[in-house]
Amino acid sequence: MKNTVIERRAELLRLYTGLPWQSAKRRVEAAAPGSLLIPQPGADQLLLEARVMAALAWRRITTVHPWGIEYVDPRSDRLLIRIEADPVERRDPDETQALDLADVLLPRADEHGEVQGVPGVRAHVEDGQVVLRMLDTSASITLLGLDPDEWARAIDVQDQQMRTYGMTPCHREMPARWHPAERPYRRPGRRGTAATAWLTSGLLRRVGLIRTLGVPLAVTGWLGHHERGGGERWIIDPTFADGHGVAGHRRLMALLGAPGWGLPVTASDEHCNCHLPPGYSDQCITITANLAAWPGVLEVRAIQRRGRHLKRIQKQCPSIYAAQQHLALPVPAWVDRWLARTQQAPGR
Repeated sequence: MKNTVIERRAELLRLYTGLPWQSAKRRVEAAAPGSLLIPQPGADQLLLEARVMAALAWRRITTVHPWGIEYVDPRSDRLLIRIEADPVERRDPDETQALDLADVLLPRADEHGEVQGVPGVRAHVEDGQVVLRMLDTSASITLLGLDPDEWARAIDVQDQQMRTYGMTPCHREMPARWHPAERPYRRPGRRGTAATAWLTSGLLRRVGLIRTLGVPLAVTGWLGHHERGGGERWIIDPTFADGHGVAGHRRLMALLGAPGWGLPVTASDEHCNCHLPPGYSDQCITITANLAAWPGVLEVRAIQRRGRHLKRIQKQCPSIYAAQQHLALPVPAWVDRWLARTQQAPGR
């Protein structure tokens, strides 16, 4: 049981970000008492994180952690993302983190001028680490855990492959300037991305919360549609095993909206199927409303695998499931009491 203020703040930081315990504790000890440990970044940083989250939301390779992210370390002016190592058990031995990330993050334009990847992003190796930077801004994301040499090879492979598809690598042709195909994306309001960046970036900065549901099996995310009045509806569907039923997904939403730690959201609608026996629908849907009237909606489809569905997963990928069993973040009882107090506070 965590008894001191520092220990409890470190425990919350670990739950939200996935940071290892000692790293979380050092962050708290170095911070001013009562300061925000998951700060809201500036506009440029917010937009970069939102676009990177959108690129990572549907991984096309096998990962153990949600979205292949071990943990994040959020700062006011930058974000550090620890990328997991390539799992031993893969559908295709050629599937690697470096190849997939180079594919989905680096900008390449097709013959119609549409850009695949994150427009305006340029990748650099700095002090042995891969750093993504947005042109003409100070915004950056550091990808921890990637080998620089492997990353360089992955970029070469992906660029050559994309050229065979008739695509132009913007990042290679204009490493220090916006490629003509990227310039329309300099307008922050394009496709509602900027209006909902607070939500998408906020999810990325709180990726550890997915693991509070239970054993994480997979998670994907996608843009549903544009909302009336602006903004986007983001949908994520964390799939997990050995969860806590209705208490689990309601706790997740409470953590996601907790003052000082979460986002300015509250559950506005819920459809829960936890009472049904295995074999029926294992999906519980929660839709959030924004307390600050910012554009954007989050829909969480928590999927609990039980019975024969879980046995099939265990049989198909035994080593990956064994690794995932060690990832669930247990939520201490005092956190539930803390959440209950925050939900009863005036104005909630």
